[in-house]
Amino acid sequence: MKRFGLIFTLLFVTIIMNAQQESSKSNDDMNTVFGKAGKAKIGWFVGIDPGYTQFDNRDVWLGGLSAGMIVNHTFTIGLTGRGWTNRDGMFYPKVTDTAGAYLEGGYGGLLLEYTLFPKSTVHVTFPVLIGAGSASYTTGKEYSEWNEDNGNCHNTLDTDAFFVFEPGVRAEVNILKFMRLNAGISYRYAGGLELIHTSGDLMNNFTATVGLKFGKF
Repeated sequence: MKRFGLIFTLLFVTIIMNAQQESSKSNDDMNTVFGKAGKAKIGWFVGIDPGYTQFDNRDVWLGGLSAGMIVNHTFTIGLTGRGWTNRDGMFYPKVTDTAGAYLEGGYGGLLLEYTLFPKSTVHVTFPVLIGAGSASYTTGKEYSEWNEDNGNCHNTLDTDAFFVFEPGVRAEVNILKFMRLNAGISYRYAGGLELIHTSGDLMNNFTATVGLKFGKF
């Protein structure tokens, strides 16, 4: 993850220099790889942004979806959500003294994003996610002793909600007037997580993402 951060920093500097040169000679049109796009004061987008992170040195693959409104090309407000998808890789053998379980869950919330030099073919964005999530330890076998209040069998050993704050930075390319490609890195702070035999900072870590946006920019 540290090596990825260094590469992205060098890419970030290159993008800023390129964007400044391009903006100094550009007009009001949105530059793309395959030409120029029209003008739009209010835009919108939907996007996919799968990612990779780690929970306590365990590889975690994330699926992500987002959507929002874009004001004056530069400021985005919307919603975003992510969930980890590699269930088999998230098995913890000693959740309790007698049972192991899969860690399942996800998070999402408000998306705020500022775009620097949005009319340049290659530019930089600064997304921030503010929201909440939920995580559960589940097993294929039902354990009635874990639900003594109502006597029903179930397969959830423990579950909890948590707060999420995740700022990041992305390099973005205007491929077509309706499509953008991006890659970036963010840091996820998940506060208030309380699961049995689990560190409260389990989910605090960097995330690398690659995504596509479709819409009116």
